[in-house]
Amino acid sequence: RKQGKAVKKPIYNHDTGNKDPPELIEPNKVMVFEGLHPIYDEKARAQLDLGIYIDIVNDVKFAWKVQRDVAERGWTEEQVKEDIEKRLPDFSKYVDPQKAEADVILRYEPSDQGLPYLKVKLIQKKGGAFPAISLKKDITLTGSTPGATLKMYDDDWFGSAVTVVEMDGEIDMDNMEAQLKEIEANIDGLNAKSAGELTEAMVNLKSSPGSQNGTGLLQTIIAMKVREIYEKLG
Repeated sequence: RKQGKAVKKPIYNHDTGNKDPPELIEPNKVMVFEGLHPIYDEKARAQLDLGIYIDIVNDVKFAWKVQRDVAERGWTEEQVKEDIEKRLPDFSKYVDPQKAEADVILRYEPSDQGLPYLKVKLIQKKGGAFPAISLKKDITLTGSTPGATLKMYDDDWFGSAVTVVEMDGEIDMDNMEAQLKEIEANIDGLNAKSAGELTEAMVNLKSSPGSQNGTGLLQTIIAMKVREIYEKLG
Protein backbone atom coordinates (compact mmCIF):
# COMPACT_ATOMS: atom_id res chain seq x y z
CA ARG A 1 0.00 0.00 0.00
CA LYS A 2 2.70 2.53 0.93
CA GLN A 3 4.59 1.91 -2.35
CA GLY A 4 1.50 1.35 -4.47
CA LYS A 5 2.47 -2.25 -5.26
CA ALA A 6 0.45 -5.45 -5.18
CA VAL A 7 1.59 -8.20 -2.80
CA LYS A 8 0.87 -11.91 -2.46
CA LYS A 9 -0.55 -12.65 0.99
CA PRO A 10 0.14 -16.14 2.42
CA ILE A 11 -3.01 -18.03 3.41
CA TYR A 12 -2.81 -20.44 6.35
CA ASN A 13 -5.42 -23.21 6.34
CA HIS A 14 -6.48 -23.92 9.92
CA ASP A 15 -8.18 -27.17 8.89
CA THR A 16 -5.16 -28.75 7.19
CA GLY A 17 -2.31 -26.95 8.95
CA ASN A 18 -0.81 -26.14 5.54
CA LYS A 19 -0.62 -23.03 3.39
CA ASP A 20 -3.16 -22.49 0.62
CA PRO A 21 -2.22 -20.63 -2.60
CA PRO A 22 -1.47 -16.97 -1.81
CA GLU A 23 -4.03 -14.24 -2.36
CA LEU A 24 -3.08 -11.25 -4.52
CA ILE A 25 -3.74 -8.01 -2.62
CA GLU A 26 -3.90 -4.93 -4.79
CA PRO A 27 -2.97 -1.51 -3.33
CA ASN A 28 -5.89 0.52 -2.05
CA LYS A 29 -6.60 3.69 -0.15
CA VAL A 30 -7.43 1.69 2.97
CA MET A 31 -5.66 -1.47 4.11
CA VAL A 32 -6.64 -3.29 7.30
CA PHE A 33 -4.21 -5.70 8.94
CA GLU A 34 -5.88 -7.86 11.56
CA GLY A 35 -5.00 -10.99 13.45
CA LEU A 36 -2.88 -12.05 16.41
CA HIS A 37 0.31 -10.12 15.58
CA PRO A 38 -0.43 -7.03 13.46
CA ILE A 39 1.63 -4.62 15.57
CA TYR A 40 4.17 -7.03 17.05
CA ASP A 41 6.95 -6.32 14.54
CA GLU A 42 8.44 -2.84 14.89
CA LYS A 43 9.06 -2.39 11.15
CA ALA A 44 5.53 -3.41 10.26
CA ARG A 45 4.11 -1.27 13.03
CA ALA A 46 5.95 1.79 11.72
CA GLN A 47 4.05 1.52 8.42
CA LEU A 48 0.63 1.77 10.05
CA ASP A 49 -1.31 4.99 10.44
CA LEU A 50 -3.21 3.61 13.44
CA GLY A 51 -2.82 0.63 15.77
CA ILE A 52 -5.89 -0.72 17.60
CA TYR A 53 -5.74 -3.44 20.27
CA ILE A 54 -8.66 -5.36 21.79
CA ASP A 55 -7.69 -6.20 25.39
CA ILE A 56 -9.88 -8.79 27.10
CA VAL A 57 -8.97 -9.59 30.71
CA ASN A 58 -8.82 -13.25 31.70
CA ASP A 59 -12.10 -13.36 33.66
CA VAL A 60 -14.07 -12.03 30.70
CA LYS A 61 -12.17 -14.17 28.22
CA PHE A 62 -12.91 -17.31 30.26
CA ALA A 63 -16.62 -16.46 30.59
CA TRP A 64 -16.97 -15.82 26.86
CA LYS A 65 -15.03 -18.93 25.89
CA VAL A 66 -17.08 -21.10 28.24
CA GLN A 67 -20.28 -19.68 26.77
CA ARG A 68 -19.12 -20.51 23.24
CA ASP A 69 -17.25 -23.79 23.64
CA VAL A 70 -19.65 -25.48 26.05
CA ALA A 71 -22.62 -24.66 23.81
CA GLU A 72 -21.02 -25.15 20.38
CA ARG A 73 -18.30 -27.74 21.02
CA GLY A 74 -19.65 -29.68 23.96
CA TRP A 75 -16.60 -28.92 26.13
CA THR A 76 -16.61 -28.84 29.91
CA GLU A 77 -15.52 -25.74 31.84
CA GLU A 78 -12.37 -27.60 32.89
CA GLN A 79 -11.48 -28.30 29.25
CA VAL A 80 -11.94 -24.62 28.44
CA LYS A 81 -9.68 -23.66 31.35
CA GLU A 82 -6.99 -26.15 30.24
CA ASP A 83 -7.13 -24.83 26.67
CA ILE A 84 -6.66 -21.21 27.83
CA GLU A 85 -3.79 -22.15 30.15
CA LYS A 86 -2.09 -24.13 27.35
CA ARG A 87 -2.06 -21.06 25.11
CA LEU A 88 -1.17 -18.57 27.84
CA PRO A 89 2.67 -18.68 27.53
CA ASP A 90 2.63 -17.89 23.79
CA PHE A 91 -0.12 -15.32 24.28
CA SER A 92 1.87 -13.59 27.02
CA LYS A 93 5.02 -13.55 24.91
CA TYR A 94 3.76 -12.66 21.44
CA VAL A 95 0.23 -11.21 21.63
CA ASP A 96 -0.32 -9.39 24.92
CA PRO A 97 2.76 -7.09 24.66
CA GLN A 98 1.25 -5.43 21.57
CA LYS A 99 -1.25 -3.54 23.72
CA ALA A 100 1.59 -1.32 24.97
CA GLU A 101 2.30 -0.24 21.37
CA ALA A 102 -1.27 0.44 20.20
CA ASP A 103 -2.56 3.97 19.67
CA VAL A 104 -5.95 3.12 21.11
CA ILE A 105 -7.05 0.16 23.22
CA LEU A 106 -10.54 -1.20 23.77
CA ARG A 107 -10.39 -3.04 27.11
CA TYR A 108 -13.00 -5.41 28.51
CA GLU A 109 -13.25 -5.98 32.26
CA PRO A 110 -15.98 -7.37 34.51
CA SER A 111 -18.48 -4.72 35.57
CA ASP A 112 -18.38 -3.44 39.13
CA GLN A 113 -21.76 -5.25 39.30
CA GLY A 114 -20.05 -8.50 38.29
CA LEU A 115 -20.29 -10.65 35.17
CA PRO A 116 -22.03 -11.04 32.76
CA TYR A 117 -22.12 -7.23 32.82
CA LEU A 118 -19.08 -5.45 31.43
CA LYS A 119 -16.89 -2.45 32.06
CA VAL A 120 -15.50 -1.33 28.70
CA LYS A 121 -12.69 1.21 28.46
CA LEU A 122 -11.54 3.34 25.55
CA ILE A 123 -7.86 3.95 26.32
CA GLN A 124 -6.46 6.79 24.21
CA LYS A 125 -2.77 7.70 24.14
CA LYS A 126 -2.22 11.40 24.62
CA GLY A 127 -0.63 13.06 21.60
CA GLY A 128 -0.90 9.84 19.60
CA ALA A 129 -2.36 8.98 16.22
CA PHE A 130 -5.88 8.50 17.59
CA PRO A 131 -7.82 11.80 17.78
CA ALA A 132 -9.14 11.54 21.33
CA ILE A 133 -12.66 12.16 22.55
CA SER A 134 -13.55 13.42 25.99
CA LEU A 135 -16.60 13.64 28.25
CA LYS A 136 -17.96 16.98 29.42
CA LYS A 137 -19.15 15.32 32.63
CA ASP A 138 -19.70 11.93 34.23
CA ILE A 139 -23.02 10.31 33.28
CA THR A 140 -25.31 7.98 35.22
CA LEU A 141 -28.09 6.17 33.35
CA THR A 142 -30.96 4.37 35.08
CA GLY A 143 -34.14 2.56 34.09
CA SER A 144 -32.73 -0.95 33.73
CA THR A 145 -30.54 -3.37 35.64
CA PRO A 146 -27.68 -2.72 36.26
CA GLY A 147 -27.90 0.73 34.65
CA ALA A 148 -24.77 2.39 33.32
CA THR A 149 -22.14 4.94 34.28
CA LEU A 150 -19.73 6.77 31.99
CA LYS A 151 -16.69 8.63 33.24
CA MET A 152 -13.34 9.94 32.04
CA TYR A 153 -9.96 10.07 33.76
CA ASP A 154 -6.23 10.24 33.06
CA ASP A 155 -4.05 7.18 33.63
CA ASP A 156 -0.71 5.56 32.77
CA TRP A 157 -0.58 2.76 30.19
CA PHE A 158 2.78 0.98 30.16
CA GLY A 159 4.63 4.27 30.55
CA SER A 160 2.39 6.29 28.21
CA ALA A 161 0.00 8.98 29.39
CA VAL A 162 -3.56 8.12 28.38
CA THR A 163 -7.10 9.44 28.65
CA VAL A 164 -9.65 6.76 29.48
CA VAL A 165 -13.36 6.94 28.69
CA GLU A 166 -15.12 4.15 30.56
CA MET A 167 -18.61 2.71 30.38
CA ASP A 168 -19.73 0.33 33.11
CA GLY A 169 -23.03 -1.54 32.81
CA GLU A 170 -25.83 -1.32 30.27
CA ILE A 171 -28.19 1.29 28.90
CA ASP A 172 -31.97 0.89 29.10
CA MET A 173 -32.87 -0.64 25.74
CA ASP A 174 -36.49 0.52 26.16
CA ASN A 175 -35.18 4.09 26.40
CA MET A 176 -32.17 3.59 24.15
CA GLU A 177 -32.47 6.60 21.87
CA ALA A 178 -32.94 9.13 24.68
CA GLN A 179 -30.02 7.75 26.68
CA LEU A 180 -27.75 7.70 23.64
CA LYS A 181 -28.67 11.30 22.88
CA GLU A 182 -27.64 12.22 26.43
CA ILE A 183 -24.31 10.43 25.98
CA GLU A 184 -23.65 11.98 22.57
CA ALA A 185 -24.46 15.49 23.83
CA ASN A 186 -21.74 15.11 26.44
CA ILE A 187 -18.94 13.92 24.12
CA ASP A 188 -16.37 16.42 22.85
CA GLY A 189 -14.21 15.69 19.82
CA LEU A 190 -16.53 13.18 18.15
CA ASN A 191 -16.29 14.94 14.77
CA ALA A 192 -19.65 13.59 13.64
CA LYS A 193 -20.94 14.37 10.16
CA SER A 194 -24.31 15.43 11.56
CA ALA A 195 -25.98 16.03 14.89
CA GLY A 196 -27.10 12.70 16.29
CA GLU A 197 -24.94 10.57 13.98
CA LEU A 198 -23.67 8.38 16.83
CA THR A 199 -27.17 7.88 18.23
CA GLU A 200 -28.58 7.04 14.81
CA ALA A 201 -25.81 4.51 14.12
CA MET A 202 -26.38 2.81 17.47
CA VAL A 203 -30.16 2.68 17.06
CA ASN A 204 -29.70 1.09 13.64
CA LEU A 205 -27.51 -1.56 15.28
CA LYS A 206 -29.89 -2.13 18.18
CA SER A 207 -30.18 -5.87 17.54
CA SER A 208 -26.41 -6.41 17.31
CA PRO A 209 -24.52 -8.11 20.18
CA GLY A 210 -23.09 -5.60 22.63
CA SER A 211 -25.32 -2.71 21.56
CA GLN A 212 -26.54 -2.33 25.13
CA ASN A 213 -23.08 -1.85 26.67
CA GLY A 214 -19.76 -0.17 25.99
CA THR A 215 -18.95 -2.67 23.24
CA GLY A 216 -21.28 -1.13 20.69
CA LEU A 217 -20.89 2.46 21.85
CA LEU A 218 -17.10 2.60 21.95
CA GLN A 219 -16.59 0.50 18.81
CA THR A 220 -18.87 2.90 16.92
CA ILE A 221 -16.88 5.86 18.25
CA ILE A 222 -13.64 4.19 17.12
CA ALA A 223 -15.14 3.69 13.64
CA MET A 224 -16.01 7.39 13.43
CA LYS A 225 -12.49 8.38 14.48
CA VAL A 226 -10.94 6.00 11.94
CA ARG A 227 -12.98 7.80 9.30
CA GLU A 228 -11.60 11.10 10.60
CA ILE A 229 -8.02 9.84 10.31
CA TYR A 230 -8.65 8.57 6.78
CA GLU A 231 -10.08 11.90 5.66
CA LYS A 232 -7.10 13.80 7.08
CA LEU A 233 -4.70 11.52 5.22
CA GLY A 234 -6.48 12.35 1.98
